[in-house]
Amino acid sequence: MESGWRALEISKRDSREPYAAIKLHKLKWVASSSLFVTLVLFLQASFYAANMMAVGHLRGFWSSCSASLFVTLVPFLQAQGIVHAGTVVVLLTAPIHWASNFFLARSATYGLGFIGAPIASVVSYWLMFSGKLLYMCNSRARQAWSGATGMGSTKASSRAARRGADDTQTKEIKEINEIKARQRAEDSDVSMDSGSESDEDEDEDENEGDEGEENSKPADAQRQGRTHARANGGGGDVLALHEAAVAVRSNVLRLQTESLLDEALVVAGSRATRGLDAALRQLRGTLLGLAPIAGPLSADAARREARRAGVAWGGSLPAAEPSVAFSFGAPSAVHVVGSYALGWAVRTAAGFTVDVAAQLPAGLVLERDHLNYRYVHKRAFFVAMLCAGLRASALGDAWDVTVETARDDARLGVVALRPKKGVRGLPRGCCVRVLPALAAGELKLARLGGGRNAVRPSYAVAGAADADADDSALPATPQYNAAVAGDALLVTHMRFLHDTAEACAGFGGAAALLRVWLAQRTCAGAGDGLRLRSGRLSAFALTMALAWLVRSGRVAGAGAGAAQLFRAAMEALATADFEAQPAAMGQGDGGFGAGAGAVLVDPTAAVNVLAGVADWELAEVRRWARATALDLGGGQPDGFARAFLRRGGGLAQRYDCVVRVAVPLAPFAAPAAAADAAGVARRLAELDHGDAVAAARARLAALLGAALDAQARLVAVHAAADGAADGAHVFFVGLAADARTAGRMVALGPDPDADGAAAARFRALWGGRCELRRFRDGAIRLACVWGAGDAPERQRAAVLPRSAAFLLLRHFRAASAGLLSAEDERLAAESAPRAAAPFAAAHVPGSAAALAPALLAYAAPADEHVLGALEQLTRELRAVEDQLPLRVLALHAAAPGLRMAAGVRRVAADGDAPYIAAQHVAVEFAASARWPDDLAALHKVKAAFLLRLAEVYGAAHPHARVAVSDALLGVAAADGVLPAPDACALDIRHAALGLAFRLTVRVDHERTLLERRVAALARVPQLHAQHAAALAALARWTRFHVHAPMHHRRMLALAQRFPAALPMAARLLKRWLACHMLLAAHLVPEELAELLVAHVFTAGNADAPVAPVCAFLRALHVLATWRWKADVCVVDFARATAADAADDDGEPPAGPAAWARRRGMSPEARALIDAAFERAGDANAGLRVASEDDPEAAWFGCVPPVLTRRLAGLARASLACLDRCLISGDTSAELPQVFAPPLADYSFLLRLDRRAVCRRDEQPRDPARPSEALPQRAEVFKNLALQDADRDLRTGLELDRSRPNPFGQPGLVDFDPVALYVRDLHQVYGSALMLFNDVYGGDVIAGLWTPEVAGPLQFAATCRGNLRPARDDELVDGDKARRVAARFNAQAVVDEIVRLGDGLVADVVVQHGV
Repeated sequence: MESGWRALEISKRDSREPYAAIKLHKLKWVASSSLFVTLVLFLQASFYAANMMAVGHLRGFWSSCSASLFVTLVPFLQAQGIVHAGTVVVLLTAPIHWASNFFLARSATYGLGFIGAPIASVVSYWLMFSGKLLYMCNSRARQAWSGATGMGSTKASSRAARRGADDTQTKEIKEINEIKARQRAEDSDVSMDSGSESDEDEDEDENEGDEGEENSKPADAQRQGRTHARANGGGGDVLALHEAAVAVRSNVLRLQTESLLDEALVVAGSRATRGLDAALRQLRGTLLGLAPIAGPLSADAARREARRAGVAWGGSLPAAEPSVAFSFGAPSAVHVVGSYALGWAVRTAAGFTVDVAAQLPAGLVLERDHLNYRYVHKRAFFVAMLCAGLRASALGDAWDVTVETARDDARLGVVALRPKKGVRGLPRGCCVRVLPALAAGELKLARLGGGRNAVRPSYAVAGAADADADDSALPATPQYNAAVAGDALLVTHMRFLHDTAEACAGFGGAAALLRVWLAQRTCAGAGDGLRLRSGRLSAFALTMALAWLVRSGRVAGAGAGAAQLFRAAMEALATADFEAQPAAMGQGDGGFGAGAGAVLVDPTAAVNVLAGVADWELAEVRRWARATALDLGGGQPDGFARAFLRRGGGLAQRYDCVVRVAVPLAPFAAPAAAADAAGVARRLAELDHGDAVAAARARLAALLGAALDAQARLVAVHAAADGAADGAHVFFVGLAADARTAGRMVALGPDPDADGAAAARFRALWGGRCELRRFRDGAIRLACVWGAGDAPERQRAAVLPRSAAFLLLRHFRAASAGLLSAEDERLAAESAPRAAAPFAAAHVPGSAAALAPALLAYAAPADEHVLGALEQLTRELRAVEDQLPLRVLALHAAAPGLRMAAGVRRVAADGDAPYIAAQHVAVEFAASARWPDDLAALHKVKAAFLLRLAEVYGAAHPHARVAVSDALLGVAAADGVLPAPDACALDIRHAALGLAFRLTVRVDHERTLLERRVAALARVPQLHAQHAAALAALARWTRFHVHAPMHHRRMLALAQRFPAALPMAARLLKRWLACHMLLAAHLVPEELAELLVAHVFTAGNADAPVAPVCAFLRALHVLATWRWKADVCVVDFARATAADAADDDGEPPAGPAAWARRRGMSPEARALIDAAFERAGDANAGLRVASEDDPEAAWFGCVPPVLTRRLAGLARASLACLDRCLISGDTSAELPQVFAPPLADYSFLLRLDRRAVCRRDEQPRDPARPSEALPQRAEVFKNLALQDADRDLRTGLELDRSRPNPFGQPGLVDFDPVALYVRDLHQVYGSALMLFNDVYGGDVIAGLWTPEVAGPLQFAATCRGNLRPARDDELVDGDKARRVAARFNAQAVVDEIVRLGDGLVADVVVQHGV
């Protein structure tokens, strides 16, 4: 349904809500009730009935009546999105219709002859009407029927309707109503103008009907508001339109979420789950009939019993106490619990889960079994025996029965049943989990409070002494206590959620939406082959948080719908901090005090629902909720898709930096040798986490989070799902960089004099890497210095992974290759803390690796000095403008190098280099009426301006080299020859900047002359060639002088907004496109690649990337997954303004109204883009990026669909390769394949002579060489660093002089023979082949024959191209009859291409023929 105020939205769920009344262009559409619309539809169908009665007279009355009723219900159901009902009814009625026609018309016994056919038709129509009516009465369609009350126009019915509307009104409408009321109060004293407007208002009031005396005052106030709005420019109409837009947007969101729930919900008892319900009943009978195992058994005997049954248990758990006695019995009760029983289970990409609670039999658990993992071991043995029994039963034939863990906790083992492949009758992707449960009173929950200890020191550390009976002096074990107590509250929590759903009608739907929302974000964390552990955050925890929000009144009340409740929950979760502000649903707090982490106490005040959930997991939920709240509240067209449909990328796209680290688990799995207090506390904390992997993950997150607090907004630690290999487990550390400190070479620490404790912690974290420094403001603080302040861009981008690698090496002895310098490794080894000794002594040492440094080596280098080069050139030109005929008005840059989107090499003014890039700049002089009206004369005047400018600038700057190119000098508009805008240009090789500027003259009068010429030639059909040439010249002028400068300004503003990421990400994407030979003006233009990167930074409300590698990977993800034919890709440059910049600092908006604040481009601009996308039709199937300035996406063209599909395939393959690099931790083997082009698909390859390729130095360096991002020497003082930088610059200029132009033409600007060669080949053979090459110094030109020359041709004198006679074996049947006797001579064309490239082409390889 189209969004916006132009859509008349019909409410279909709430029978009390009247239809929306929208006034648009003085036309008021009013629909008072569903019954009113039904009557209108019946009147429309009456025309059909009248026609039937006119033919059949009174005999057709019954048929026409039933047909009219049936036709009336068709649009009534279709308006609600129900289209399959009519199909089902017709399919059921058709056999009856056929049978009745036969028996009543053709049957020899019962047939009535001709009259039997209409009787059968009448019966069929009544059956179809009855079927649809029956469907309406038993489906959600009956909720749209407002009954007889909708017919009334009395005061009582109107008030009831208004009260119903107010109950279901969203917060946006309430806020707008308040604004409207304030506006009416301010305008109450405004006098009304008499005349036609008042008459129109009175007529409108009369047409609206009598609404009673109570509505007269609001009508008067509304009339006054409209009159005042007209007097002030229509502000009232704008407010009314905005109100209607908000209402429609809210209704559209509700319809979208209802449609999503219809598809995603898995409803028990439905036809789709009939086989699953039968399997659950069979499962219950099997569990209750399991044979018991007599006890007591020791731990070894229980393990042998489980091994005999083929099930292993307790592998990752600490050893059981010798006194623990094991036994097994059939469950005393079996219940279906969880979301499936409550009715809000959803099917996601990973399937859906059905939870079954199997209650442990009485006497199996003793009163003191909550201590020292006793219950955990008995529970594990119970799960193992359940698994063995189910495998041996009949269920084992249809289900795969395994033992898994719940909520990523090794203590919570469950039996998982998944259907075997090929088994029919069971839903796809379902998983049945059998959860052990405790009966009420089996364990005393008071002993499992948040502040109690259930794991004694004597169990944790050999030789440690336990405290007295009171455990208050021992360290608390909140995670262990919550894991044990949770089994006793499964049914209690289910009843609590059921009661909440009964009290709030939309709670169940909101909980289902919450599960879909979470699954889309957690299931997307892995790429190809990357499997991660789920973490402690579960859908159950978020559902309990939603119940707390509803019960505490923090979100909408009982009348709220699912969509409204979900949106309110997103706004609340975006600001909820359960660590700083603990929450409780019951009367007590459960003893959860300070330092317990995130706290959400359940209604029994016995369990912390968020126990074990890491701080970074909740921080991620806040980030996701903030982005979703802004997407749904900002009125963005794709807000729903971003919230529920689109899945995020892999880990490398979610975080700015991902570090793979392998940590030995031996220090976490083995008990501490020393029995000191610190060692005992550390071992108890490790046991509280459940297993060694969870303990290592917690320590990694705590250490890196404390050390990188200023550099990273979020430190997430994900554990690999696969088991530990050789005693070391793999973790993936995701770092979300802070944009305010990204790229800083100095990490500030505390002041030792002001905070000694913080200084001691800082020194303990960083060791010898930190030092005491005095800064310019006089402050003396601890700091970690990673390089000079003017360090190259690559070094600044690698600071965050380098810092993380140093910490991992210092504290976990995880060595890294390519991340740290020799000085870093020395400092980490000399100052290793005592806690790192167990990791150094481990049998398998740790390791760390990251993608960022290796990928950054492929980005072309760029200097920030180019950002101020245009301003300096402008000052220099204005200094000599008194010697010019006209004043210099402005300089318009269009070169990617001037916005740091292309690599620029600094070359001395008097030096030579293989290739000197030209920085295109258009000079605009002051307006003058004396410009010639003839194009040829105009171009000659422009050339004269450039000659004069060269003369005066060369005199003022003798060290610069100035030259005017004579290409097409003075030739224009003669015989249809229209030169390019840069054909006559002035080249200035700047002495101080080391850049070569190419200046052209921009004259807006030239555009007017070109438009006149196009219009004049269009009127003469015989001059179509000249008309096409004029159109091409106008397009070149517009792109060069209008579109390119506008694009430069937009991208420069965005680059200044994201200086640390966007420029390098653009260069990295261009490098990737160029390596795959797709970066070219006729393939993927540079501007289009930059727009694709800009889309990554402006799309949606998620956090923009801060690191260039993350931005590059997100751009590849867009190329790999975007549906170009269905969705429009938009760059919202308006988000780069200062007002929006304040919203992207990671802090949530203030106040509920801020969630609905529009960000970025206006809805009118987005509507224009959507309309242009719809008009394009099939032409929008390729890569195209639109913006507010270019809604048609026509500035830089559209990539053909075939090429777009190749881009998508290459992007998917590159992302899969990068995922494999991240998994293995080795980038040397597979990373070069990301930038290696596949050449097997091309028809022929031209191998170029490397010596003749001017831009060969721009090729990526050998990955085996050390990365330039890391300094290989010790840190130096600031003044010495500046001296080294100057010496490096001078050395670079000398190196450029030492490599002259290979053709012996020194000082040539923008001279690239390979590009000129490819351009000439396109002009000659453009219709026969496509050419691809790496514009950044590639030595291969690949050719691909077009389909136009693939088949046989009918020879004629008008045939174009190189043809040859066709051989008999090349002709098929019918070709000779049609005189098809010619074929394209591909070999001759290849030979011609080689001859044209004499001196460039070294070899040719023909791979495929035509």
